[in-house]
Amino acid sequence: MGILNDRTMAADIEEGVRRVRAAKADAAAAVRMRSDTKTRKSAATREKIMVAATELMIEHNGTDFQMSEVSSRCKMSKGSLYYYFADKDALVQAIFDREVDALVSRIESVVADAPSSMVSITGLAEVLATSMRPRSPLALAVTRELISAKKAVLPTVEGKLARLINIFAAQIDRAKAEGLARAEVNSRLGAISIAGAFTFAIFENRDEEELQDPEEFSHQLVELMINGMGTDKAREALADAVPGAA
Repeated sequence: MGILNDRTMAADIEEGVRRVRAAKADAAAAVRMRSDTKTRKSAATREKIMVAATELMIEHNGTDFQMSEVSSRCKMSKGSLYYYFADKDALVQAIFDREVDALVSRIESVVADAPSSMVSITGLAEVLATSMRPRSPLALAVTRELISAKKAVLPTVEGKLARLINIFAAQIDRAKAEGLARAEVNSRLGAISIAGAFTFAIFENRDEEELQDPEEFSHQLVELMINGMGTDKAREALADAVPGAA
């Protein structure tokens, strides 16, 4: 009888432990669920703020909007707005990061589907021209990043654009393998010149027709890259000025 009671007591203790563990697991699951819900709501609110700020950037043709305009458009207090973004610089930086990430994703898709380096480079140029057109969110954000005097932003821009440069350099290497680019060409330097052309084109006159037509602008740039702009006379002059350069 004593042994039976001991076994019953042990079983009761084991069952009690099991219930405690189950209760803790349920509580942890509830906490995770609340945390996940809060995270999703937080992400949705951040996106809502960024969309509103992007709209204001386009309307203002720049980043001279006020945070109060953003909070008003989002129908939220400025205090709540600053909970998500410490200041306007942080908000613009987030928009810049998002736009670059989206651009890289589109470019990677073009590269993955392109049957040749020429198709790839042409497609990349068109995507860049469309994304960097005047008054686009990315162009406006890049402009602010480049001319901001409040902090050292150039390393940030450089880091983001380096992703694009690496993709372009890889396509130039691919063109070499396909016999479409000279073997002695510096792929990275060529990639930098392409990315730079699109980046700094946003500072040009925004009424320029070729900048308003992304497809035409990209085609002109690719043609310039492939055919160059020097004549035979220019190549002779280069050879005289810099022996072995032409």
